[in-house]
Amino acid sequence: MPFAYLRKQRESASLHGNPAPRGVSLGKAVRIALVAVVLVPLALWLPWLHSALGPSGLPDHWVRSSPGLESECGTVTHDGAALLYCEDIEAIPGTSTVLVSCDANRPRWNTVMGPLTDPGPRGTLYAYSLNGSKQAVPVELTGYPREKDFHPLGMSMFTGSKGTRLFVVNHARDRSTVEVFDLVLEKEGWVAKWVRDVVHVVATHTPNSIHALSSTSFVVTNDHLFARRPGPLAHTLALLHHLFLGPYDECRSDVLTWTLLQVAKVLTHRGVAARLAQIETLLGLPLGWVSFVDLTTDVDARILARGIPFANGITLTPDNKLAVAATTYPGIYFYSYSPPHSSSSPLHLHSKLHLPFRVDNLALSVPPRSAGDDAWGGRVLLATGHPAPLKLMAMSRNVTNRAPSWSVAITPFSGADEWEDKAAPLPAHRFVLSHNPAWSVRTLFQSNASPATPDRQSLASSASTFYRPYDHHPHAGTLLVSGLYDSLLQCSNVST
Repeated sequence: MPFAYLRKQRESASLHGNPAPRGVSLGKAVRIALVAVVLVPLALWLPWLHSALGPSGLPDHWVRSSPGLESECGTVTHDGAALLYCEDIEAIPGTSTVLVSCDANRPRWNTVMGPLTDPGPRGTLYAYSLNGSKQAVPVELTGYPREKDFHPLGMSMFTGSKGTRLFVVNHARDRSTVEVFDLVLEKEGWVAKWVRDVVHVVATHTPNSIHALSSTSFVVTNDHLFARRPGPLAHTLALLHHLFLGPYDECRSDVLTWTLLQVAKVLTHRGVAARLAQIETLLGLPLGWVSFVDLTTDVDARILARGIPFANGITLTPDNKLAVAATTYPGIYFYSYSPPHSSSSPLHLHSKLHLPFRVDNLALSVPPRSAGDDAWGGRVLLATGHPAPLKLMAMSRNVTNRAPSWSVAITPFSGADEWEDKAAPLPAHRFVLSHNPAWSVRTLFQSNASPATPDRQSLASSASTFYRPYDHHPHAGTLLVSGLYDSLLQCSNVST
């Protein structure tokens, strides 16, 4: 702009025979341009930065009670102690039991936020019956190789004619995988029988969340291009080749391949990789993606959607929208999707929705016994995450720190009150970067993570939410919320 102004002034002066004005020198124009280049992006980034610092006004503990009923919350336990460090919660199809992925070693091994000090102790899958006592029971892993690490994150199940197939994202010490199990109920309880693992450069680079489409196919998010714990050099080279040049050919030898090899050597240096992963997170760089994987014959994988900032939770809505948590957007990307997606072309981005927190996991509520007359048959999209991400990062380094929690229910807007979340202590619409009138957002749970007292619950670092409506009361149900670095909370008489 300053240079265009000077040029216009000179042209005008030459036409009228007058000397060009000297009020704005070339040096001054350059300084104005440099200030504009710095200040304009900074001004646009300020709202995003403000949202990263977290809101004020969150309550100690609030849950949306069903009208006329009082909610009660308690902590799920195992062997008399609180169940801790849990990520995902999934209903076992056809039962009143949920599966919970937990990793008591998370404070020492977290490939997303760090640290990476001790990958030894294994994580655990727990089965928890909503109709029984508040005691979770470990799921035995049979046939699982003794030498393999197990650090479960996202998981998903598909029930077909041959039983229930379970897919679990595993952040092991050397590389990430997707572990495949058959889930079976035996006399002693639930057992996960190991079938195989899945490794592919575009599917298991930085896998986070997963959604099963069949017993042999799934979609999986990869949250970062720069991996804090990078895989082997050959894996990184093949990934870069796939992203920038197409499918990798080991026999190919040219300047571009040699250049990518040098870049891959840098990216597999753990110190460099950790710094780049931090930069990608803090700047909200849109470098994550979603992959489709088919296991019918071997392992066939392809990228469905790119350009997602910190691609995290994933699920498929009843009207065939692939919902992907874009953690550092912060919010959700919705893609039009009708599986199986056989085309190699990317999915169409249908819409985006800002949310008032860094979204972690997504899930659909359990269908009510009597389907509603709305577009989703009475189901809601559950989004859970971190309203103060910097506090979450502090908690990942020292679990005595506390990071607040927030969970919401999302449905297509049906003409109700535009600000229907106003009953919440801090309504969602007060802390979003933009409002999308196509969607309705209602807070289910909020907590500023202050320490619990004998008469008040609290939950820090919320990661996932599960909701099941009562059979006898479709407008009330059971709510479960997991704390990534805290406990698993169960609340009764909750309304969505």
